[in-house]
Amino acid sequence: MSMTFNANGTILHNGTQIAPSDNTPMWFVKLGSNFNHSSSNSWQNAPLSSENFDTSNVFNTTNYKMTVPSGKAGKYFMYYQHHINDALDQGENMQGKIQKNGSDLNQSYSIAFSTSSNKTTRLHHSFVETLAVGDEINMWLYQHEGGSVTYQAYATWFGGYRLAGT
Repeated sequence: MSMTFNANGTILHNGTQIAPSDNTPMWFVKLGSNFNHSSSNSWQNAPLSSENFDTSNVFNTTNYKMTVPSGKAGKYFMYYQHHINDALDQGENMQGKIQKNGSDLNQSYSIAFSTSSNKTTRLHHSFVETLAVGDEINMWLYQHEGGSVTYQAYATWFGGYRLAGT
């Protein structure tokens, strides 16, 4: 069974609409290039400057925020991933979170610990949050390495979509 979405977020099976749907807006953004996070034990707004897709032009690649457009309040499924190659030592960690209007969303928080020296470490998380028109959402990075780390552009990303019927 081949299920896809068209540009409007409609669920398709072999090219035919199978359910009324409006899962827009939808966005998927990532780092535009590898990102050096030099401040250990500090949070950094993720510089997500490369859009894979953005169906309703809701993600701003200058301030790295998604803003809920008019008529699109509802429940949103959001997901993210962070990836650091060969940096964290045993017991060191990386963390991620999403903020809504400058405040942390507790259910968005995630942490990953390294299990050995110079370990490639990845964390990912997904959750649902109710958003109102005008809410601003952005992703934050944290590393506890003791020095600089480099987040990999190909595997550090943030995406989401409005759930149909909400």
